[in-house]
Amino acid sequence: MASAPAGVRQVAYTYCADGDLADSSSNCPKLGLLKQVDGARTDLSDIATYTYYLTDDSTCATSPTTCPHRKGDLWKVTNALGQVTEYLAYDGAGRVLSVKDVNGVVTDYTYHPRGWLTASKVRGADDSSESDDRITAIDYWPTGLVKQVTQPEGAFTRFTYDAAHRLTDIADNAGNTIHYTLDNAGNRSKEDTKDASGALKRTLSRIYNQLGQLATQATAQGDPTDFGYDGNGNTKTVTDALGHTTQNDYDPLNRLARTLQDVGGIAAETKFGYDALDNLTKVTDPKGLDTTYAYNGLGDLTKLTSPDTGSTTYTYDSAGNRATQTDARNIKTSYGYDALNRLTQVTYPTASLNVSYTYDVSQSTCASGETYGIGRLTRMQDGSGSTDYCYDRFGELVRKVQTTNGKVFVVRYAYTKAGQFSRLTYPDGAVVDYVRNAQGQTTEVGVTPPGGTRQVLLNQATYYPFGPVAGWTYGNGRPMQRVLDQDYRPLAVNDTRSDGLAVGFAFDPVGNLSALTAPGNTAPVIKLDYDPLGRLTAFKDGPTDTVIDGYTYDATGNRLSAKVNTAIQTYSYPTTSHRLNSVAGTARSYDAAGNTTAIGGTAVQYVYGAHGRLTQVKRSGTSVANYAYNGRGEQVRRVGKTNVYTLYDESGHWMGDYDANGAVVQQAIWLDDLPVGVLAKTTLRYVQPDHLGTPRAVIDPVRDVAIWRWDLKGEAFGATAPDQDPDKDGTAFVFDMRYPGQRYDALSGLNQNYFRDYEPGTGRYVQSDPIGLWGGQSTYVYSVASPLKWTDRFGLACDQRGCWNTPEELNASNSGNWSAYYALACAGGDPYACRAGEVAANAGDGIRGILSNITNRKLDASIVKNQPAVCPDDWRAEDLLRKKEGIRRGLMAARVAQLVGADSSNPRQVSRSSISDFHHDVFEANGASKEAFGGDLWDSIYGSFYTGYDWCKGPACRP
Repeated sequence: MASAPAGVRQVAYTYCADGDLADSSSNCPKLGLLKQVDGARTDLSDIATYTYYLTDDSTCATSPTTCPHRKGDLWKVTNALGQVTEYLAYDGAGRVLSVKDVNGVVTDYTYHPRGWLTASKVRGADDSSESDDRITAIDYWPTGLVKQVTQPEGAFTRFTYDAAHRLTDIADNAGNTIHYTLDNAGNRSKEDTKDASGALKRTLSRIYNQLGQLATQATAQGDPTDFGYDGNGNTKTVTDALGHTTQNDYDPLNRLARTLQDVGGIAAETKFGYDALDNLTKVTDPKGLDTTYAYNGLGDLTKLTSPDTGSTTYTYDSAGNRATQTDARNIKTSYGYDALNRLTQVTYPTASLNVSYTYDVSQSTCASGETYGIGRLTRMQDGSGSTDYCYDRFGELVRKVQTTNGKVFVVRYAYTKAGQFSRLTYPDGAVVDYVRNAQGQTTEVGVTPPGGTRQVLLNQATYYPFGPVAGWTYGNGRPMQRVLDQDYRPLAVNDTRSDGLAVGFAFDPVGNLSALTAPGNTAPVIKLDYDPLGRLTAFKDGPTDTVIDGYTYDATGNRLSAKVNTAIQTYSYPTTSHRLNSVAGTARSYDAAGNTTAIGGTAVQYVYGAHGRLTQVKRSGTSVANYAYNGRGEQVRRVGKTNVYTLYDESGHWMGDYDANGAVVQQAIWLDDLPVGVLAKTTLRYVQPDHLGTPRAVIDPVRDVAIWRWDLKGEAFGATAPDQDPDKDGTAFVFDMRYPGQRYDALSGLNQNYFRDYEPGTGRYVQSDPIGLWGGQSTYVYSVASPLKWTDRFGLACDQRGCWNTPEELNASNSGNWSAYYALACAGGDPYACRAGEVAANAGDGIRGILSNITNRKLDASIVKNQPAVCPDDWRAEDLLRKKEGIRRGLMAARVAQLVGADSSNPRQVSRSSISDFHHDVFEANGASKEAFGGDLWDSIYGSFYTGYDWCKGPACRP
């Protein structure tokens, strides 16, 4: 095929033709088989080839039902880098029985006589035994519906259906249950979650209108949210339990044109504009400021103009990968990719900031059994140093070697047979181990300091059914209770011993945290008031109703004033942006990209690198701190009077700080997303997190007293300093953790919050949100100005609509390289992320373009064939290619329809159930079983394997 002209994105497919069949040297046993796919790249070869078995296996004549392959069965798929996936055997019905991946790891599949997948086995190193294999078993009802999925270590989930084949019950092996009450149309009118004793723990009810549209959704307390619709089925109004209404208006093409929040009150108006291809081209916020988007003919974003960050332009390579980005500072960033469209380099005008990513090549730092790196990131080099990644045969990261300024930090991970985290070894040799119950939940955490003996950090951890942890006991017997209501909102976090964290919570009808109480007591110690848009307006003394701290906002969410104790501060803004001009008369300055560069002239100055990150802090013109970041965006080095090195785990949690010699200062210990312990050198302390996961107390387990406390009754946005010596022994315990994802930096006076830096005194970040309006209309505000309800672990201003949730996703968003990121996920690195990531992409710039890349990658023959467990049995490569376009269009249309009208008061538009529904419907419409790809079967098979993408925490999903 001729080369594509400029501006045309061309992918060429070559099939077996008549001439190939006559050529004995060709690899074409049958007419019409896909031979190769030549990708859109013009700067390098990106050809994938398909090899087939040329003849029936010799045993087919005598054993037709058990011979391993027949003429025309797919044998090998060779990607553009020459990496081969081999299909070793098929059954008599043409279903894949055994696949060897690019790392040489074999996965075997078994089937029911009716063709249903019954087991998936990933082989361990010992082929003579199944003891080290990972086997997932699937049982079925006679109807073909999934009955039970059993994980490799025996934990199972069971599914029950009614006579109409509708899911009604889910149970785990502990006896916990979820029951769905269905109306006559099959809508879920009620959801009840019960523990093994049958006690109701969570409930939710819904009412649908005659058209099957959700009319009312009510909490366990009966607080309703009502939905109204126009004649085309668009969500017209959403009215919360306090009577506040959000109104949505649509254009003639049913695209959201206008949203009016708190009709008749604040009346915050947001307008939307689109081009002829349905790309979003303009958002006008309640302040009347426009953010505009321009696209090329292929749907790629080419220019973004923001009142806060100025104009940013983008170019793309022939495959749609973002090639360059030029920000408002006129700083150009370039991106490079390999033949699989994986990001390989990020180049800045300042060469010392450049980042390179190496894949497939296992590094010398990896030990035996840790060299399964093909298809995975194995090395990252950046301005801070380098990081090596080592993987086991199951694709799990087992070793990370971070080298920063010549200091080497090695972290090792171990996993259970079910692929769950079991042990973490820190750079100094300290070991944290996780003991799990039959459901795979952590029940005990042990800590072994280097050269020491194992100590129990916590044990007796219990969990709510299909929910979070309910409590535990620290190693010295100190209890920690985490009590939830029947909406799984916190009622209390309670340590019954003195000096510990003990607080109760109350909520208003729309779910705002309205009071802090003593545990088990309804009398408020602190009251909290909110405006109709959910922004905190008053923090009051409970008994007297006296306002301690008060806040006002404009319609967009920018703080206009603050009363903190007796001081009143006024905030001023220019008419053309949301940049904070001054606070109480102290002026601020910004660069063209919206980064705060100075507060009070030369009193405090912030310097940014070409990568847009804070690299230096000056006070009175003198440098007091310098910072370095790795290729994941993590601040790994801080230089003041001396060097401090920082380490993060793969979920972005702070792991530890190390001194100039690389010796440990402190290391954090986590239970899921909750910090529960800290090793100060080799001494263990207990950490007590609140309802959000914010540390509020540190306990000395020997003396059983608090040695650090950050009071929940302090200033709500975090401006109150912690008490570093509550036991009054004259020794301060310095502990810099703050709100989730934040660590206080005394040199800058800010809280480092992964991708941004947070200023507690103003409740704002000093940089605009890297993800723009997708994190909220006010791109500087912290957690929708509701800091005791929402969190922002990565500094990306997540709101209810969803945002990028991992560093890799943000990097993909920044580079525009979604096809590469999700190609890797879909190819087996993280199949659950593949599906969750599609939904996440809807929260980002360019819905249509991103979805085209992701869905094309996901449905490409080579990738689907890597996941035969969920691939329809009768789909060969050529079938997939014919069906792919229809499925892609259907998925895009379904997602756009789901997202129209989605806003902070209407998160159901990207709810878990709607995601499964449109996956089912679209695939069925294109000739596949509803359960063949996506939906409940996908979740049940892969969900527990990839807990980082649990739907309750996923990038753009809410329960």
